[in-house]
Amino acid sequence: MQARSPSRLVRRLLASLGAGPLLLLGLGLAVAPACFAQSGGAPARALVLVVPFSAGAANDVLARILAPALKDVFGAVVVENRAGADGAIGAMAVLNAARDGRTVLVVPDQMLISAASGQATSYDFMRDFVPVVHTNNLPFFLVVNPEALPASSVADVVRTLRAHPGKYSYGSAGNAAPHHLAVQMLARAEHLEVVHVPYKGMGQGIPDLLAGRIQFVITGLPAVSAHVKEGRLRALATVGSRRAQLRPDLPTFAEAGVAGVRMDTWQGLFVPTGSPRGMIDQVNRAVNAALARPDVREQMAAQGMDAAGGTQETFADTVRADMARYRELMRAITL
Repeated sequence: MQARSPSRLVRRLLASLGAGPLLLLGLGLAVAPACFAQSGGAPARALVLVVPFSAGAANDVLARILAPALKDVFGAVVVENRAGADGAIGAMAVLNAARDGRTVLVVPDQMLISAASGQATSYDFMRDFVPVVHTNNLPFFLVVNPEALPASSVADVVRTLRAHPGKYSYGSAGNAAPHHLAVQMLARAEHLEVVHVPYKGMGQGIPDLLAGRIQFVITGLPAVSAHVKEGRLRALATVGSRRAQLRPDLPTFAEAGVAGVRMDTWQGLFVPTGSPRGMIDQVNRAVNAALARPDVREQMAAQGMDAAGGTQETFADTVRADMARYRELMRAITL
């Protein structure tokens, strides 16, 4: 005979006596605690991708490409924008969440550069966060206005800048932005004197580049691709350690004969230190599977991103090595 559910009066009486599910079952009353899913366990919480910058930023675009591809594994994936304080607000939101590995920070390496520069925050990036997976690179390229700086190669640029110290200027997205540091690597490697013009975002500098008020930049391809196609700007080389998937025809600086200019501008996922290793491994596997999908790779390429992937350990090595290089560079330049 099927057990009948207890009446409201019986429920209240049992609750007043402190009766739990086991007692109800002992009375032949079939009651299932509401906190359990049909599988018998607690319902899984959504995977939350916290973007510490505004909607439309590169890491926001990345999160919204990955989220649908991860739903088959995690059931629900939520993207949350927690912008402000150069990423610190989003970082603190992740640190203050449950440390179960389900609240993930979507990090551009600009946050690593900020940490290397000694920017004051209420957390220590290298101590308080653990790398999970290297999602992609955002390859940067040396781009010139060919009318303002006639050059067909990196060697041409170096010759011209060396012959006219202090005459030519370049733009960046601000002091200590990757655009700034990449040109500083070039200036140090080739003993060049150039003028830095920082903007509040690279988008503000492109009109000046087109007008010749600044003569060159090192930046991501999406900011300039239309103008490169039109011939108004010319891309000469990538600062990455290998040729970019987006423009495999362009050499690295090393291939162009200039050593010491290398910046793999990346994005990746991080969780707070102390998060469960099992969850870190699960997120790593799921993201690697997503990055292997042709549709995901195509969406990323359209946004100027080279899909990456790999193990957690390999990414952790990259982060440590980059932090050491950025700290050394920060000591050597004047911001």
